[in-house]
Amino acid sequence: MNKGKILILGGSGFIGRHLRARLAARMGEDRVVATYNGTSFPGGVRFDALSMELRQAVPDLAEFSHAVILLANAHPDDCARNPEASRALNVTAVRGIIDQLAEAGVRPVFASTEVVFDGEKGDYVESDAANPILLYGKQKAEIEEYLQDHVADSLILRIANVYGSDPAGSGVMAGWFRTVSEGAETVKCARDYTASPVHVDDVAEAVIRLMEEGRQGIYNVAGPQPLSRLEMFETLLEEMRRAGPVTVKVEPCSINDFPTEEKRPRDVSLKLDKLVAATGLEMRTLRSACCDL
Repeated sequence: MNKGKILILGGSGFIGRHLRARLAARMGEDRVVATYNGTSFPGGVRFDALSMELRQAVPDLAEFSHAVILLANAHPDDCARNPEASRALNVTAVRGIIDQLAEAGVRPVFASTEVVFDGEKGDYVESDAANPILLYGKQKAEIEEYLQDHVADSLILRIANVYGSDPAGSGVMAGWFRTVSEGAETVKCARDYTASPVHVDDVAEAVIRLMEEGRQGIYNVAGPQPLSRLEMFETLLEEMRRAGPVTVKVEPCSINDFPTEEKRPRDVSLKLDKLVAATGLEMRTLRSACCDL
């Protein structure tokens, strides 16, 4: 990483925006190249993975040490409603990108997901076998397998549910903050869906440190504690009440009470011991992030 540039494929997304800003601050803007499709940004390179070869957008691939693959249709319901279209991007196009990176000697860093697991046990470690029940998870698991079979030095990151501390930003916590601040009377939250929510800045730092260390293989990128959706929302409310009265009513429910195209896995919490041992990162708690928000 110290000798080459870094390519971010999908630089306009939630993780991509934070990753390119942090990389540019650390390495210099001239050593970070990021692509976009629909949402442009200064210095970005347009790349439509469904209609373009990667070399058309980035002809000098040999100058890069790593390419972080963030582009995806990451909406499970949309993937289920449009299986052929989502496969075209999440599987076919990504496999083509991987092949071009491998040919140029660029190490792929693939953003996978917690939903490669079926949610039956929780506290998943990297050696647990993927067994997705969502189509989106199956597509990600297919790419994981392709990388393991074809690119020995690839880096696969199973990323948990990502949130941030910007009230105007992306992620479930900011969305809830705005909902409560705008005077919502009731918010429904699932008490039976558990994950390991992780702050977007911690995700970006984890990606950078793993690249700096030359790591390969599979790493979970997650927050330090498993929490249900209900516990997440109640934590946010507790911190909001420190600043003033909050009158919203919390309505506990089941994840199955929400209309979804596919049944959701119940507990996709991840253990992050391997990541911490490799990077020395101390992942922030949800409560500290809510306090910042």
